[in-house]
Amino acid sequence: MDSVASRILKARQYAQERDRRVRVHRIEAELYGEHANHKVAYDDGRWTCDCEESQLRGVCAHIMAMEEILGDTVEPAPLALPQ
Repeated sequence: MDSVASRILKARQYAQERDRRVRVHRIEAELYGEHANHKVAYDDGRWTCDCEESQLRGVCAHIMAMEEILGDTVEPAPLALPQ
């Protein structure tokens, strides 16, 4: 097997085993919402979003969507319980 094919197979293996092989430390993304676009960031376990809901509650639909997309590669945002 040539080296290119070997690297492709290894990459597929790593991707399939992402829950135990990959940990994201930092990411910044723009999420295109229905009413506005929002910048969502993750930095060593801390989530931020530029939307009002995130500023008030510490978590929002944009952060939750990114958590869903990234799966176990990130720590979930703490949910703020209603008082």
